[in-house]
Amino acid sequence: MKEKTFSLIELAIYYIVIFFILREWLVPVMELTNTGFLELIMLFIALCLVLSLFQIHFLISGLIKFAYIIWFIVFVYGGVFVLSAEGIDFLFNDFQTNIAAVLRADWLHITNPFRTFLFFILIWMLIYLIHHWIVVRMSVFYFLLLTVFFVGTLDTFTEYDGSFAIVRVMVLGLALTVFLLVKRLLKQANITLDLKKYLKLAVPAILLVFVMSSIAIYLPKFSPQWPDPVPFIKSATGQGGAEVNGGGISKVGYGENDSRLGGSFVADDTVVFLAESETKQYWRIETKDRYTSKGWEDSGYFQGELSVFEHQQIIETSLPVGPEEDTKTATVEVVNPYDFIIQPYGMKSVTSAMVSVLPNLEFMLSLDTEKIVTYVDRAPTELPGYTLEYSKPVYLYSTLKNPTEEIDPVLFERYLQLPDTLPTRVRDLAAEIVGIRETPYDKARAIEMYFKQNGFRYETDNVAIPSEEQDYVDQFLFDTKIGYCDNFSTSMVVLLRSLGIPARWVKGFAGGDVIDNHGSSSTYQITNNDAHSWVEAYIPNVGWMNFEPTIGFNNSRSIEYDLSTDDYEEEVLTVEEETEPDEKIEKETEPKKTAAEESQFFENIAKFFEQNKYILIGILLLALVGAFILYKIRRKWLPKVYGKLYRRKELNESRFEASFLQLLKLLEMKGFKRKEGQTLQAFAKEVDSYFENGHMSLLTAAYEQTIYSKDASAVNVLQMRESWEYLINQITS
Repeated sequence: MKEKTFSLIELAIYYIVIFFILREWLVPVMELTNTGFLELIMLFIALCLVLSLFQIHFLISGLIKFAYIIWFIVFVYGGVFVLSAEGIDFLFNDFQTNIAAVLRADWLHITNPFRTFLFFILIWMLIYLIHHWIVVRMSVFYFLLLTVFFVGTLDTFTEYDGSFAIVRVMVLGLALTVFLLVKRLLKQANITLDLKKYLKLAVPAILLVFVMSSIAIYLPKFSPQWPDPVPFIKSATGQGGAEVNGGGISKVGYGENDSRLGGSFVADDTVVFLAESETKQYWRIETKDRYTSKGWEDSGYFQGELSVFEHQQIIETSLPVGPEEDTKTATVEVVNPYDFIIQPYGMKSVTSAMVSVLPNLEFMLSLDTEKIVTYVDRAPTELPGYTLEYSKPVYLYSTLKNPTEEIDPVLFERYLQLPDTLPTRVRDLAAEIVGIRETPYDKARAIEMYFKQNGFRYETDNVAIPSEEQDYVDQFLFDTKIGYCDNFSTSMVVLLRSLGIPARWVKGFAGGDVIDNHGSSSTYQITNNDAHSWVEAYIPNVGWMNFEPTIGFNNSRSIEYDLSTDDYEEEVLTVEEETEPDEKIEKETEPKKTAAEESQFFENIAKFFEQNKYILIGILLLALVGAFILYKIRRKWLPKVYGKLYRRKELNESRFEASFLQLLKLLEMKGFKRKEGQTLQAFAKEVDSYFENGHMSLLTAAYEQTIYSKDASAVNVLQMRESWEYLINQITS
């Protein structure tokens, strides 16, 4: 009884240390993902450790753990009692939604409750693995190594400060290593100690660990002797956006600092948001009006003045809105949260389901940039999703060709600004492009087409950065002619302003890719790769109108050609060279929708394999290498596997013959193989000579007696069982 109590106390000490080490895993994850309920997750870990400590039957312990997980999910995400009708309904609906998403391989629509469920299962498996390391292997070296690597990586590449976390992990890990080392030595020596003697061995070593750790913390330390590799690693992996001016590589995506444009960037397919709408369109975020010769800044023309709009209230911007009867809705599901609204052209209002829990929700429109930020109690707030009402403006071609409005230069002074250092040849080029064209629309259209017809190339690699004396636009127009959206859009704005046409630079996202169809609407997936910039020019009589000068991108404006003209064919031809118009895509894919829906599951699987082919190839190669290694060392591990299987089958009279043949198979795996023509008795003597006993000869005699006499009852099964188990243990040791 004392020995059992001692073992229980010993194991409890191990689990207490493991509990605090696991806490060091959870804390940074909770901090970096802004996830709450750390105490409840730690309670689950404690529950698992307690159930493992008292060796509760796996069925009972499994039910308890599963019940806790279900309670946590319903409590956190449903806010209702788990056994209530609402709680059961919540679980059933969530289960149904996620099973459907998994079968479609639609990983983006896996819900947060299901992700939490998988996270708990991962913790469950991890604790089971740790129990195996402690009780069977009596070593936590690999677990300790992984923990230090995990915390160190987060400390290096994220905002988490893991300095003291690593110290705590090392102290706790070394203390646990001491306990397990003492236990392993005692077991090897077959020595049994009581608690007092055990502590006399372990405590001095543990005190030494704590003393040496304390000394190491407070001793003076040399400064780093090698250069910090982190900036280089971040730059190589595309996180060196701040280093662009020094020749680094940026990662594509929306950012707020555009004062220094230029340089290469790397792709990033991280999903930003999903949009469900009837047509593909551009998603506007903000405009900038001051060109500095190196990039764009906000002039602060309105000195930061804001307009406040409430939930479902009409939002008034400087952009035109289409007719009331053409009003449509678009639903935005934000995956990578921002605290601003993503705006379609012709946006009228924003509706959010969060207003029920955030009654003070407001939308603040900056008059300087027209960026709309969501606020709750005057603090910027991220919304997980919202619905937009919009009516896309339609421009009459007759109005564009026959402007009657006189543009007031004073009113649009901010949109005609150009730096004094702008080279004269930029202005000369603008005049040359438009030639004899008279209307602002014709001039803007000529500049838009200029880039597509004069040897410019869209590239994201090896894009030049202007030197201190160079102008960003001048370098692109005359020296390189290579760049991406920032180069094209900025150049068009500058060329328009050179001609006295008010223009501004716009940032946002392009339309993305269709990932699902449902009736008249489609779901578009917009990633960081879709971050984009384009142009808005003020055209008399119609107001601000969007233009797309970047090669490979399709403009999203709608023009009604109420006059006979060749411009319509020209515009459609230009678009078809790059991407098919939204309307045409819908017409062409309409007959295929049924087939696409029927094969959606297989298409998603194919897409998954295409996107992750290199990872899958790597995993396959590792699996092949692992299988080859396992095959080469099969004599070491295969007998142990078979030994465990055979021990589960009790040796009796009816199974004696089969058990003996299984023993011969195990011996062959171990390297003992009968020679051709060798008798069983001669083979048994060789085995007995190796193991220095006579158990194999006894078993062989009993086997031959069973075979030849056809009477297994004459065999002393109890004695044979002892010999059989002894040989199994020797072979698999």
